[in-house]
Amino acid sequence: GRSPDGRTWWRYEERHPIPTYTMVIGAGPLTMSRHRPVVSGGDTIPIEVWAEPEDSAFADSVPFRRATEIVETLQRLVGPFPYEKLAHVESSTRYGGMENSSAIFYAERGYVARRMGEGVVRHETAHQWFGDAVTERDFHHLWLSEGFATYFDLVVGAALDGDSVLARGMPRLARSYEQSGVVDRPVLDTTVTRLTDLLDANSYQKGAWVLHMLRGVVGDSAFFTGIRDYYRTYRDSSVLSADFERVMERASEQRLGWFFDEWLRQPGYPQLDVAWHAARGGRVVTLDVRQAQPEAWGRYAMPVVPVAFLRGGAVVARRAFALLPRAAPQRVTFTLKAAPDSVAVDPGGTLLLTARVTP
Repeated sequence: GRSPDGRTWWRYEERHPIPTYTMVIGAGPLTMSRHRPVVSGGDTIPIEVWAEPEDSAFADSVPFRRATEIVETLQRLVGPFPYEKLAHVESSTRYGGMENSSAIFYAERGYVARRMGEGVVRHETAHQWFGDAVTERDFHHLWLSEGFATYFDLVVGAALDGDSVLARGMPRLARSYEQSGVVDRPVLDTTVTRLTDLLDANSYQKGAWVLHMLRGVVGDSAFFTGIRDYYRTYRDSSVLSADFERVMERASEQRLGWFFDEWLRQPGYPQLDVAWHAARGGRVVTLDVRQAQPEAWGRYAMPVVPVAFLRGGAVVARRAFALLPRAAPQRVTFTLKAAPDSVAVDPGGTLLLTARVTP
C-alpha cells in the first residue's frame, strides 16, 4: 500500500514455520524479474530474481536461467517446495550464498565479476528442502544441511545435463576433502565448541560423499524413496542423524548402523595398498589388500569395491570384492578369460578411498 506522504508499505505473511537463522528482510534499489512459476500441488509458486539494475540481464541469462527447472527437479526428487514463493536476491553476504527461507541471498561479488554460475543456485535452492524445511536440531549434525545441499547440487545438475555432472563433481569433492585439514576428525564431532568451525569439508564434501555411497549401498530406488520419506516425515521440524538413519533403514529394508558408524563417527577414509600377481598364464589374478590409513581412523567395510583389469589400456574384465574391516591384509582371487597387465581399483570413482596398486 501507499501512505499519504508517498511512502510504500509492503506486507509479507509467512504461513510455514521457518528456522530462526533463515529469517531475513531485504530492501534495496533492485530490479525484479519473474521467471516461469512452479506448480506445487494446487499452489503456484512465483520464482523471482532480484538484482541491481546493471546486473539483472546477467542474472537472468546465466546463473538463474534455469531457476524454475531446478525447483521442478527437486520437487520430483524430494517433494513439494516448502514455501509460498522463491526469491533469488543479489545482496551482501560473507558467504557465496545464504539459504534464507524463500528469499536466498547471494554475494554481489559474483554478479559484479560475472563469474557466478548455476552451481551455487542449485546448492542454495536445495537448502530450501534440506536445512530450511528440515533442519538439524544440533549444529554438530550440520552435514544434514550442507552435505545434502552439496550432493543435491550435483544430483540436480545430473538430472538436467546428464550423469557426467556427478562423474566430474564427486572426484572434485573427494580431492577437496582429502586435502583439507579435517580428515582426522569425524563428521559428527561433538568436541567442536566454536560452531562456525563445523563449516568445513566434513560437513560439505564428506557429507555429500556419505549420501553418494549410501545411494550405492541401498540402490537408487530405495535411496530416493528414503529421501522423499525423510522430507515428508520431518518437514517443518528438526532432526538428528539417527532420524535419517532410521528412515533409510526402513526404505532399504537393511540394517545400516555399520555404514553410518563408519562414515559419520569415524575420521578419515580407506587408504588401500593393493599388491597383485598373476598365475596360470596370467588369467588367475590375486589381490592382497591392506588398509593403510592411520590407526586412529579405524578400519572400514565396503560391500562392493569395483576392480578393472586392463591390458594395453583396454578393460578385459570387471570384478568386485567386499572390503573387510580388519588390519590384516585380505586376499581375493579372480579367474579371468584374458591376462591383464594392470589393475585399477574403483576406476569409476564411486567410493571415497585411495588405492595404491603395485604388481
